[in-house]
Amino acid sequence: MEIPVKAGPNGLVQLDSYSIHWLREQLRLGCDMSTSVETLRTKGYSDEAILAGIEAIRPRGDAIALGVTEPPLLKRAPATLHRVESDKLQLYTLENFLNERECAKVIALASHHLRPSTLSYASKDAEFRTSTTADLCHLKSPVASQIDDKICRTMGIRAEYSEGIQAQRYGVGQQFKPHWDFFTPDTQTFRRLAGLRGNRTWTFMVYLNDVEEGGATRFTRIDHAVKPKAGTAVLWNNLLPDGTPNDETMHCGEPVLAGQKIIITKWFRVHGDGPLFHT
Repeated sequence: MEIPVKAGPNGLVQLDSYSIHWLREQLRLGCDMSTSVETLRTKGYSDEAILAGIEAIRPRGDAIALGVTEPPLLKRAPATLHRVESDKLQLYTLENFLNERECAKVIALASHHLRPSTLSYASKDAEFRTSTTADLCHLKSPVASQIDDKICRTMGIRAEYSEGIQAQRYGVGQQFKPHWDFFTPDTQTFRRLAGLRGNRTWTFMVYLNDVEEGGATRFTRIDHAVKPKAGTAVLWNNLLPDGTPNDETMHCGEPVLAGQKIIITKWFRVHGDGPLFHT
């Protein structure tokens, strides 16, 4: 989104309404806010103006305090929701979350917008993450918007406490080695990606197709693997009840051995605006 520059006699000392809207959207989508700051600097805004704009849009709600550990989905407990038996983490599968037609629509949409997947932190291992990603949340697509809304309403958590959805595709041999979805506190990565929104609470991942062989999501600390099945969602809480990261959520996307794996992923956050849950 292009940011217009409006000059004043004393320089750009206050973000205009368009820039505030753009900054709020960057924050909502879970973008790297250090990059957003640099963009505003190139437009001539002072650091004081940028800091004032950030303070104006900073979300005040706290999902931990508001009970994100037990979202409405868990309280409804539909028959298709199954908890993985473990006292180390909250991990569930939700069967038939998407139907065949919905899966096909997202696959078709994602196929036109793929880029190499990236990491939020530096790694010397070129094979650590080898999939491709489609940033569905950046598209003006009713298909993406409807799926995003369906995830929020199924979890019962409002979109204001979430990032936009992504799709990932894994071809033969592609993988994502063991990692966490949360950001490690007191790191530069945390400051860039979670300084305003807080850490990731729940991950909601959906398989869009059956995989011929391989491609399971394995939770390595509890040695539990979830085999891809079209339409099935896998969801887990990345944090402990007190809001600190849960190391037991380490997981990996095992290499695809035949066919391909396509998924969508949505992450929820600690900080947002307004009520946490849908009424």
